[in-house]
Amino acid sequence: MTAQASPGVGIAAALAAALIWGGTLAAVRAGVAGASPLPPVDLALLRFVPPALLAPLLLRRAMLPPLLPGLALVIGGGAPFVLLVALGMAASPAAEAGVLLPGSFPLWVALLGRACVGAPVGAARFGGLALVAAALGSIALPSAGGGAPILLGASALAAGYTLALRQARLAPLAAVAFVSSISVALLLPALLAPGMSHLAEASAGTIATQLLLQGVLAGIAGPVLFATAIARLGAARAAAFGGLTPGAAALFGLVLLGEVPDAPVVIALALAGLGVAIASLARAPQPRPRSGRIATMPAAITTAAPVTVVTERLSPKSATP
Repeated sequence: MTAQASPGVGIAAALAAALIWGGTLAAVRAGVAGASPLPPVDLALLRFVPPALLAPLLLRRAMLPPLLPGLALVIGGGAPFVLLVALGMAASPAAEAGVLLPGSFPLWVALLGRACVGAPVGAARFGGLALVAAALGSIALPSAGGGAPILLGASALAAGYTLALRQARLAPLAAVAFVSSISVALLLPALLAPGMSHLAEASAGTIATQLLLQGVLAGIAGPVLFATAIARLGAARAAAFGGLTPGAAALFGLVLLGEVPDAPVVIALALAGLGVAIASLARAPQPRPRSGRIATMPAAITTAAPVTVVTERLSPKSATP
């Protein structure tokens, strides 16, 4: 099926994915700072258990990634990433987190891509990234002592996940299953450590809500919906809907938590959303071939955190099997 087939289905899938990612940020905020807060380790465990159950269906021995890319996947999209997000959101409202986490992601991808593999940045994409940087500065500088540095660090880890995904040679859903299963194995010992987990004291409703929002919707439905959007719209058009995620996070934070963003945060949300959309839609320039070899360009498209990241093919050898 071509990217142009059934665009209505693709648009609906992309919108649903953006709403899920925005709602996930508000759910994390509620989990760590709500009426019945849970420790970050509990939220991380609830986040990864449902998709880990898919590992037997999605993973085969031949599909396991090499050691270093696999390690980067687990760090950038697994337990370390989610723990950082939970720690950062304990000190940052959902609206600010929407700017700092999914808003900063395209900037980190561009910086790491340029530093690691020499990925070029065109003028249009640079303009979008400049808007993102302006939004980040307006949020991060006034709150440098809060959760902003932690959330920016988590976003950088997720950008590393993006670059590692093509080296891991895993399909997106298989990568989710791999990362989730390893993360659950890493987090289970925390249940036995004194004071690390409060799941035994949490209500059944709290646990069920986080399992649904974090594990089922963000961990399984989000990746499926975004893959559907890419198939119907193409990677760049689908990724442009990621610009709605910061605003969705603010909306859910307002509705679910009563967090009203002030005027500077609203302006930052608009700048970040517009910047993400421009950076996603902009076509990066192809590097000039040298020595008779065909040059390839890394192009990474992301959503939110812990968002599923889909990378476009960089070369025939890097295609997902």
